[in-house]
Amino acid sequence: MTRRRGWLVRRLPVGMQEDRTMTGLVAILEEVSETVQQQADHIPFLADPSVTPEFLLPWLGRFVDAPGSENLPEPDRRDLLRDTGSLILRKGTREHITTLIKPYLVGPIDLLEDGGIYREGESGRCEGIIVVRAVAIAHGTAADLYKLVRSITPVHCQIRIEIAGQTVAPVDA
Repeated sequence: MTRRRGWLVRRLPVGMQEDRTMTGLVAILEEVSETVQQQADHIPFLADPSVTPEFLLPWLGRFVDAPGSENLPEPDRRDLLRDTGSLILRKGTREHITTLIKPYLVGPIDLLEDGGIYREGESGRCEGIIVVRAVAIAHGTAADLYKLVRSITPVHCQIRIEIAGQTVAPVDA
């Protein structure tokens, strides 16, 4: 958005608008500030994954805590960042984890975890085990997927990745 020339000078008190030195200095400041204001005008678009420039997608991925999104094709990255951003208040939940790992896997995803929120004295046995099952890996390797799950789950959790019935990342100690 371009502002009309003289927008800052017109905001000076009437007495100062008659001072040529003052209006000249303010006009210079107005000219210099135009590029900064143009950048500020674009901030809402930079945080929108559907229109942000591709080179800013890694920054946006770190901002919404979508680690490893650089391994995905651009359209998948944009979808992942949009979906993850909408789940920012549900971080660490089954839905959040599934949203982050889904673009990397093929077929239906089965995410087993024994955590949850319970009333005092009503919880079952929680051992902190997370099992990810899928048909195949679409992007990256089993090690990449393991690192992704490790980075978005609590440190005490044990993680097992099973692809096509085979354990590709063992339960960690």
